[in-house]
Amino acid sequence: MHILLITSAYKSKFNPVNALFFRDQALALKNSGNQVGVICALPVSFKTIIKEHLFNFSKESYVDSGVDTIVSPFISIPRTPKRTSSKMFKIGKKVFLEYIEKYGQPDIIHLHTFLAGELALWVKKKYNIPYVVTEHSTNFARNNYSKRQLEFAKKIFSESKKNIAVSKEFCNLLEKKFSVNFKYIPNVVDTSFFRFEKKDFKKEKYTFLNVAHLDAKKNHKGLINAFQNKFFGNNQYELIIAGDGPEMKNLNEQISFLDLQDQVKLLGRVSREKVLELMLKSDCFVLSSFHETFGVVLIEAMSCGLPVLSTRSGGPESIITSDDYGFLCGQSELGETMNKVTKIEFNPTVIREFAKDNFSQMAVSKKLEEIYFE
Repeated sequence: MHILLITSAYKSKFNPVNALFFRDQALALKNSGNQVGVICALPVSFKTIIKEHLFNFSKESYVDSGVDTIVSPFISIPRTPKRTSSKMFKIGKKVFLEYIEKYGQPDIIHLHTFLAGELALWVKKKYNIPYVVTEHSTNFARNNYSKRQLEFAKKIFSESKKNIAVSKEFCNLLEKKFSVNFKYIPNVVDTSFFRFEKKDFKKEKYTFLNVAHLDAKKNHKGLINAFQNKFFGNNQYELIIAGDGPEMKNLNEQISFLDLQDQVKLLGRVSREKVLELMLKSDCFVLSSFHETFGVVLIEAMSCGLPVLSTRSGGPESIITSDDYGFLCGQSELGETMNKVTKIEFNPTVIREFAKDNFSQMAVSKKLEEIYFE
């Protein structure tokens, strides 16, 4: 089967580490024996251009482990969603035509988020190629979309052959909001990359790890406060936070104000290889978000055999389904639950097997292929 993914974000020189779960899904489908392609008209903010010191907006066309990929970046102007959507559609059409000239017409389109949906509608009408859509955005739960955007989302979901959401809670939210059916299929995680290695050394410290974009919705402020309330001054415990984002300065100031410099470390943006290294050296992964549609990083940690702890935020409820893997808690219970997890001995093999059985390339691609054939 020839499957083409249309996304609004993808791996690029402007976007080296974000939204890698799109790529993981493409590779999973390819490894299952399908012909797979990806096209993306990628909006790039001025902030990203300045931060990355990149000013060349040339198209990126490459074959990624057998996945034919075309990413075409363009400047996205703040507070102009209508312009961004128009540019995304215009550029997307050109990229699609280039794609089918090189690789042939796909049997089915898999659209990732409604924001790139105008292209899927055009392809459906012009080429009679059906599409399915997977929705990921936390902006639905946070009520961040305009009336016009919600009306457009309704159209995309209504025209789709099948609607997918990445957690059960998110399915329920979208079904109530749009009165259309959604099926739960989780994001895929590369469980061969995120692997388990038995620790054969005695650790001096208990390490909590968080990997996330440093955005207010991830509530790193609450995480640091919870850690401070339970572990301040006890150097047998440390919290490592990996990621970059607008909250970096505020969090550094908070750590300094609370005198936690010896116990809480902000590493900034790190590579995927470094994330793996950190997970293999840590004792528990903790996620403190206000809103999550899924929580890929939880599965990555579980694939490494790590117990996980998360606030109830929408997505993790479909992941941490047993106390054998870790705990869910409310925001106000975060410190107590962090303290609780340090006193329990988890079985890393059980945790990893759960991740493989439910979120591996084979497990997720099988579910998607059933939908495609249907």
